[in-house]
Amino acid sequence: MIRPSPFGPEYHVVPQAIFWRPISYFSTSIRVDKDELDTFTATYFTIDNLINFDLRKYKNHPDHTVSVYLPFEIKAERQISEHIDLVASAFVLPEYAIAWRRGWNFTYGVLKRRDEDRLREAEARILALKIAATCPGYTAATEYIKRQVPKFYEPSTIDVKPSFTRSRESLWQQIVGNVISHQETSTGLFKKGYATRTADGLAVTNQGISYLNSIGFGV
Repeated sequence: MIRPSPFGPEYHVVPQAIFWRPISYFSTSIRVDKDELDTFTATYFTIDNLINFDLRKYKNHPDHTVSVYLPFEIKAERQISEHIDLVASAFVLPEYAIAWRRGWNFTYGVLKRRDEDRLREAEARILALKIAATCPGYTAATEYIKRQVPKFYEPSTIDVKPSFTRSRESLWQQIVGNVISHQETSTGLFKKGYATRTADGLAVTNQGISYLNSIGFGV
């Protein structure tokens, strides 16, 4: 289980991956810290009290991204890879959201978003749950959720294309709307018990809050 840590690292860290998601996507407990390089926003985590890692965003880092910092002692490439896989899995992060990881080619100052990185319904479900959970009564209208999504996820060039079935919406807006309208989907929020349908949106259940806590998004 992934848990936020109230303490900063008491060890040296090294960047080992970059996720094309803003830090707000992962946590509600975001701090401002400073090291010998610069000021940065960060959130700190442990997984099963065995793995410690940081998510950081420095001012000169690309917008809408966050870097994964592992302890300096983790040096073997295989061990680094295993840790990054575990971190991504704990966050239920899509594989295509990983912009870079140790072992991949990298040119300093150049970071290209992966072509296949677009919003799909599985990720949109979690986004909708996160957004509603930050609202009073853990309840949010569909239109409010759509307005808030860009704060948690940067729509890609594919996402902003017009919807084929909803002329006034982009593809990503249609996907978010599907999360609420597809009530009978077996993998959806309502069938899993994470949320209940309201007249104009959804309300997160206690089971949904527990799920968000289990993936590090403490509310």
